[in-house]
Amino acid sequence: MNPVGRPGEEFCMECGPDTSLHGGTNDRVACCPRCGWERPLARRPVFVLTGASGAGKTTVAESLAGRLEGCAVFDVDLTLHVAALGWDVWRNTWLQLAHAVGMNGQATLLCGSVTAAQLAALPARMLVGPLHEAVLDCPDDELVRRLSARPPWRGSTKEWIGEQVRWAAVLRAEATRGFDTHGMGPDAVADGVADWVRSALATEAAA
Repeated sequence: MNPVGRPGEEFCMECGPDTSLHGGTNDRVACCPRCGWERPLARRPVFVLTGASGAGKTTVAESLAGRLEGCAVFDVDLTLHVAALGWDVWRNTWLQLAHAVGMNGQATLLCGSVTAAQLAALPARMLVGPLHEAVLDCPDDELVRRLSARPPWRGSTKEWIGEQVRWAAVLRAEATRGFDTHGMGPDAVADGVADWVRSALATEAAA
């Protein structure tokens, strides 16, 4: 998905949109270069659970409900209407929401068609902590079967299914952490994802 526009920079609420914030005196603030106003930052981790369409993201997100203390779980499709303003605007909005969640003391887990690389260069990246990514995956023939079984209104044409198979291959090749949604049921996958998140949070707490 190619963005049709970029979001604005994070700016000073006193000086206005032409004053982009930059790193402050420490990693817990962003600073206005003009007036010195500082915006507090929690910089809590953001976990990205991605995968091709049909890999099981929505199903696993539902199974994750209530399993993670200290981490809010979101299906990114909840705000898909924001993408009408541009894909980067939509992605940046999720980083801003993750920042708000972080200010309440929680990490964020985003489940959906977004990758850590797509988030890394956005203006609101400065508002959050480390980005962690894991990929949900299944064999190509299983992915084709799942997408072909969708109702016609979902638009699962042969061409689109082919695109998803190719996207799955890209994610599979680049993944440092993956979960097989064909070999395990949703609850077992959710348990694995929850363990991954807990481990990363524990490592951060011990640092």
